[in-house]
Amino acid sequence: MALEKMSHKKLRLDGVRSFSVQFNVTKILDGLYVGGRDSVDDSATLKSLGITHVVNCTEDKPTTVDGSIHYLHVPIADDPDVAIERHFDAVFGFIQSARENGKACLVHCSQGMSRSATFVLGYLVARHNMSVLDALQYTRTLRPVISPNVGFMQKLLDLEWHTRHRASLDLNKYRKDRFAAIEELVVDAGPSPADG
Repeated sequence: MALEKMSHKKLRLDGVRSFSVQFNVTKILDGLYVGGRDSVDDSATLKSLGITHVVNCTEDKPTTVDGSIHYLHVPIADDPDVAIERHFDAVFGFIQSARENGKACLVHCSQGMSRSATFVLGYLVARHNMSVLDALQYTRTLRPVISPNVGFMQKLLDLEWHTRHRASLDLNKYRKDRFAAIEELVVDAGPSPADG
């Protein structure tokens, strides 16, 4: 159940590639979904997926007022200079609390591409011990538009360094093409001690 009931939109990437994408709700793990702004307006889908917790990463206040939904509003712009890492602990804890109690959490921003994706990737790094590269590869198999802005990716790499003491993704390569194939984003190993 990778991509649930969604609306279709055409997305242009780098002025060269385009592909049809579904922006609403994508299941990442049991109890964890990512989506775009429209996903919270479909209460029937939220209910059918068992979503009881919503993280709103847009600057807009939640428009849907449903007493059965627990909201965490993290009003941030999709701007590389935003200190998104200041919200990591609160968002990761909110997601974890929902999942530990057998509930489901939807993390959404405008398109489910950068802000919400950053929190979902960070959750996988911090709580599931995944590398940034593995988390990006895994989530893109489910939702190909996942692509945090370069500043947010830097914060994810900082988190990875803090938790895993290494970086798996080359930020300079990512900066050149945020939608590059995963194998093109791997950190070069460099010469081994035996080569010297």
